[in-house]
Amino acid sequence: MKRRKWMICLLVLAVALGLCGCGQNNAVSAAEPLMLPVEPIRPVKTERKQLIGEKESMIEYAAPLAYVLAYPHMSNEEINNQILDFVQGLKGAFAEQYDVKDEKEKRRLTQKDCDKFLYLDYDSYVVSEDKVCIVFYETQELGQDVLPVERVHIFHFDTNTGQRIVEKDIRKDGFLEAASAYTIQYFTQNEPYKDRIFGDYKTTLAPDAGRFERFALNSEGVIFYFDRYDIFPGSLGRVDLLIPYSELPGLLNGVGVEAPPVAEEEETEPIQPIEKPEREIDPDKPMVALTFDDGPKPAQTERILDALEKYGVVATFFDLGSLVEAYPDTVKRELELGCEVGSHSYSHKNFNTLSEEAIAEDVKKTEEAFRNTIGVEPTVFRPPYGNCNDFVKEHIPLAMVTWSVDTLDWKSKDPDAIMKVIRSQGDLDGKVILMHGIYETSAEATEELVPYLLKQGYQLVTVSEMAQYKHGEQLEAGKLYGYSYFQ
Repeated sequence: MKRRKWMICLLVLAVALGLCGCGQNNAVSAAEPLMLPVEPIRPVKTERKQLIGEKESMIEYAAPLAYVLAYPHMSNEEINNQILDFVQGLKGAFAEQYDVKDEKEKRRLTQKDCDKFLYLDYDSYVVSEDKVCIVFYETQELGQDVLPVERVHIFHFDTNTGQRIVEKDIRKDGFLEAASAYTIQYFTQNEPYKDRIFGDYKTTLAPDAGRFERFALNSEGVIFYFDRYDIFPGSLGRVDLLIPYSELPGLLNGVGVEAPPVAEEEETEPIQPIEKPEREIDPDKPMVALTFDDGPKPAQTERILDALEKYGVVATFFDLGSLVEAYPDTVKRELELGCEVGSHSYSHKNFNTLSEEAIAEDVKKTEEAFRNTIGVEPTVFRPPYGNCNDFVKEHIPLAMVTWSVDTLDWKSKDPDAIMKVIRSQGDLDGKVILMHGIYETSAEATEELVPYLLKQGYQLVTVSEMAQYKHGEQLEAGKLYGYSYFQ
């Protein structure tokens, strides 16, 4: 109780100082957002919050409840009315849930009986000339032995009309997939997150898991909010991640970076398929197939391609349709080097949970992404997570390929550990090795792995070449080629 009284007194003092011009804010944030550098290689200076409009505060004791609520007053009255409705609604819902219903008992309460507190602070951002974003941070303190309730509320407004803009009208197809891929890569490669992320984070951070539908915009990029205990220990608190607009080209309406324009003459001319260089393969010599999932991701995938090109060898890339659209130059280079490019679905959904219609839609979107970007459709498919039950097999019109050696590169993030897994396999002749094209550590391992395999006498082939030269057959649509096949 004493701790809470001290906290609210401190907040009131901070508000008073702010109103007197002694500080930038009129209230202390109950959960100051952790703004992070988001460039995977080098830290980037990100824009801090801006003070838009005049900051107003509502401080009220209504035992057993107390409120310290901060919100902006804008020049646009339509926006002000929506903000005030939100604040009053938040206050009313808190009172409805926790206030004493007996009027006689309530009259006996005094300020010292306040034991439930509602705090509200905010950040505000200028997104563009006609758009602003306000992010409210709500914290409920409900008792000594009860964890605080923390929520983030996001509002985007058109400053010309005063109308609210909902996030689903801002994002385009492919946005969720690109945001998911970037977030997984960032959190698994950077401190203090890479060794503290827990649970099945690939599922938690999947495009369709709901973590990327809420976001804030500022002049630099898109900010996502991950609640305490969501994917990290509670000691990290709420984690905020800013993804630069440059990482989401053409995936937002009216803001961000537009996708490169297509030349007029290319709009009516069909894309010519890329011719692969001829290679000689000796069916009597040992061979192994390297495969890379989840890409392309330019920095990491290009580094892998550099290693393949240096030694004149190839691999198979199972790419996501959404990222094929986002990074066509990287996919074209995969083909130009003679590599095989297969489908890893459009957005990495778990196909074992999809309906026939959903599978057909994903296959169609992926085919269109490949055809419109590189001029060819995929002929091989690797199901996300390797999940491929009988129902999926019946409805995928492609040859389905899994693997026989799992390096667990996504888990170890360690080139030495990746190499250790491969060396422990013994004879690799006829095997398909699973890696991922989105991790720096996997790219680093590839630079060591390629010359190692060549020195051991292996030819590096694609999965289709493996079937052709090792098994004397062509991969067939609708058939699964898995662990037992590539042994």
